[in-house]
Amino acid sequence: MNIGFMKYHPLTQFIFFLSVLLVTMLIMHPVFLAISLAAGSAYILYSGGVRAFLKNLVMMFFISLTIIIINSLVSHGGITIITYLPDGNALTLESVIFGFAAALLMSGILSWFYSLNKILTSDRIIYLFGRFSPKLALLISMTLNFISKFKNQLKSVRAAQYSVGRDMKNGKPITRIKNGIRIFSAMIQWSLENSVDTADSMKSRGYGLKKRTCFTLFRMTSKDIVMLAITLFSDICVIIAFVTKILDYSYYPYFEISGVSTANIAVYAVFALSCLLPLIIDISEDRKWKYIQSKI
Repeated sequence: MNIGFMKYHPLTQFIFFLSVLLVTMLIMHPVFLAISLAAGSAYILYSGGVRAFLKNLVMMFFISLTIIIINSLVSHGGITIITYLPDGNALTLESVIFGFAAALLMSGILSWFYSLNKILTSDRIIYLFGRFSPKLALLISMTLNFISKFKNQLKSVRAAQYSVGRDMKNGKPITRIKNGIRIFSAMIQWSLENSVDTADSMKSRGYGLKKRTCFTLFRMTSKDIVMLAITLFSDICVIIAFVTKILDYSYYPYFEISGVSTANIAVYAVFALSCLLPLIIDISEDRKWKYIQSKI
C-alpha cells in the first residue's frame, strides 16, 4: 500500500536519504552514529517487520565484529595501551573505540540503504535522474533492483538443479564444487542476458531521446515542503555545531568528546527528529487508516 513516507515526492525522499547518509558517513561523532543506526533500525522494524529486522541485525553484527577486530589488530594509534599483541604491536583502547565507531557507521549505512532500496523504486529513480542523465538513471535503477532479482533467479536455478540431482548439497565435495560452478555460470549468463534485454527494451521505447515526453503522477505537496524544511534545518544545525566546535570529538591520540550542554543536546534532538521523520509519518498514516477503517 502506497501510504506514509512511500507516497512522498521522490525528490523529498532522495534529499532525506542523502542528508542522513552524508551526516552518517562524514561526521563520525559517536552520538550521531548511534542515533542514525537506531533510527534506521527502528524504521526497518516497523516497515519491514521482525524478520527483516533480525536478518539485518545478524548481518550488521558480523560485519561490525569483523571491523572491530581488523581495526584493533591493524591500527596501533592511541596512548592508552591495553596489552601487547604477539607480534609486539600495542593494542590500544583508542583503536578499539574507533573500531566500534566504524562499525556503527557501516551498520547505519546498511540500515538506511535497506530502506532506500525499498522506497526509491525504479520509476522514482528514473524520474529523478532521467532528464539529466538517462543512462545514469537506468544504471542506478538496474543496480538497485539487481540484488532482489538475482536472489529470486538463484532460487529458481537451484531448484531446477536440485530436481535433477545437481545441487551443491548432492554428491562428493568435488561434485558439489562442480555443481556450484555450474550454477554460478548460469547466473552470470542470466545477468548478462537480463542487462542486454533491459537495454534493448528501453532503447526500443525511445528512452533517453531529447524530444521524448513522459507521464508522471508525482506532485510536490505541502507535506513535502515541510519535510524538506525540517531536513535542511537539521543539516544547517549540524554544520553550524561542528564549525563552532559545539560537538567536538577526537579518537586519536586519545578519545575525547564534548561534554553535555544545552546546545549539543538541542542538536542531537534536531538530528534525531530528522532521522525519525519517515517512522513518524508511517505511524501517523497507519493510525489514520485504522481510524477510518473503524468508522466503516
